[in-house]
Amino acid sequence: MFLRTIRKFDYPAIDALLLQLHALDVKGRPDRFTPADHYFSRESFETLLENDNVLAFLAQERQKVLGCCFVSLLEKGSDFPVRTAYVDLLVVDQAHRRQGIGTALFQEVQKRAKKLGAQNVELMVWSYNQPAIKTYEAFGMKPQRSVYELAL
Repeated sequence: MFLRTIRKFDYPAIDALLLQLHALDVKGRPDRFTPADHYFSRESFETLLENDNVLAFLAQERQKVLGCCFVSLLEKGSDFPVRTAYVDLLVVDQAHRRQGIGTALFQEVQKRAKKLGAQNVELMVWSYNQPAIKTYEAFGMKPQRSVYELAL
């Protein structure tokens, strides 16, 4: 397995991976997510790849894309600005989970983010996604805050 930057020709494989994540979201929060044919349009995907503040890389073995990650570099806070690497998406193909691919992707996030001056890594995970929560905690991440809601 090796890691490399995502390129425009990877769209079909990345779209298929992200649709796996989207299906989980549709199941977990049908009030917020609806089934879709694509996670990103090809145009949105290509625009994202052209953004200098976005890191986009994947894990690959032979010709098979096993997982991918998109990270935004942000300046957060006004009184005490912090350069943050915000993990927008991290997904591993269902058939290849629990094989260290997510760990490799997360380690790459840390390595690239640190090189670019990030002081921390953040992400958001839905409470119904317990396997992801356990994985992030195994990476050493800690809950930062909780968001509560009341449906009206």
